Amino acid sequence: MSTVLAYLEDTYKFTDNAHIEYVADDERGSFCVLDSTVFYPQGGGQPSDIGNIEAKGVQLPISFVSFVDGDVRHYGDFSSISLEKGEEVTLYVDEAHRMQNAKAHTAGHLMYTIIESLDKNLIAVKGYHFPDGSYVEFQGSPAFENTEIFIAEVNTKISEALNEATSVEVSLITPEKLAVRWSNIPNNLPPGKPLRVVTIDNFHPTPCGGTHLKSLNELKSVIVTKVKRQKGNLKISYKFE
Repeated sequence: MSTVLAYLEDTYKFTDNAHIEYVADDERGSFCVLDSTVFYPQGGGQPSDIGNIEAKGVQLPISFVSFVDGDVRHYGDFSSISLEKGEEVTLYVDEAHRMQNAKAHTAGHLMYTIIESLDKNLIAVKGYHFPDGSYVEFQGSPAFENTEIFIAEVNTKISEALNEATSVEVSLITPEKLAVRWSNIPNNLPPGKPLRVVTIDNFHPTPCGGTHLKSLNELKSVIVTKVKRQKGNLKISYKFE
């Protein structure tokens, strides 16, 4: 079976009902798999959701969520209760944790699409959208000569975008339509997940399965803090609030 990824429908959906498929263990610990989930599994440079699953009136804390072979594994201690296949449970995602991760991810998209628009030699290849130590890595030789001037220019463009309170559009897409809209399709898109793109203002759409804000007005600031070379790539760090 494959878990229905209900979190793709709405970042702001924090609770839902689902049914138990099975409970098992792996090297990380005990986990349960459901027929659908609003919990985001770690991946794409974004941390997993945390929260609780309520079953038979018992709150079961979920400390980590992972996507494995089409199934979403919800890790926690299930020893206090017997969970049977088909049993209905209620899911509760930690709202503050979810929204902090969504802010980090949207801030990263805003930052790197602006950088790519300013310097055509740079292509984003990796994002680390964890709230602590956020960065994006770029391939290519930068066209700019003065790093400080470039950072200032990027931060000015980011501020302008935030002041316009631009909407963030998220939509599912077919591989064929994606190829038409975006020429540089990453070769590391996870198999088994629906294709989805995120578009901010008039910047190019980007394939992404993460959680995102509805509008940039939910971000107070996004600031590029430093640029450095790392293993041949250009690592550009940012902070947000």
